[in-house]
Parts: sequence; C-alpha cells; structure tokens
Amino acid sequence: MEKADMEKKIREEIDFIHAPKHQNSLNKFLAKAENPCENGLIGRLLLIPAEEVEAIYQESIIKLREEMIEDEE
Repeated sequence: MEKADMEKKIREEIDFIHAPKHQNSLNKFLAKAENPCENGLIGRLLLIPAEEVEAIYQESIIKLREEMIEDEE
C-alpha cells in the first residue's frame, strides 16, 4: 500500500492506523498497549510528525475548555 493511500485510510477509517503488526487496527493496538503512548509513537501510527500530534492535542484541550465554560453559563 502506498503512503498516500495509507494516509487517506487513516483520515477516513476510524479503526485504521499504520501498525502492520496489529493488522493496522487501532482497536487491536490498544488491546495490547500497556502504557500511554508518547507523541512520537502516535505520530508514527498516524503518519504525522510528533509536533503535529502535540498541536492537535493542544487544540483539543482549548476546545474542551471552551465547551466547559459554555456549559457553565
């Protein structure tokens, strides 16, 4: 499978990650994972740089905080 095809599947399929050892399944990977994943590993699974993983995480935290404030009002 070409990298472009794999990147498309990662974006479009909920359970797809780059983890051939786990049949490219997020659920199978998580069933075996014992520890929280570092940004570098998450990046490798999603075929994105670790810095992008961190940026997505930070954006998510901001969004969650905004929604919590809205819920309190």
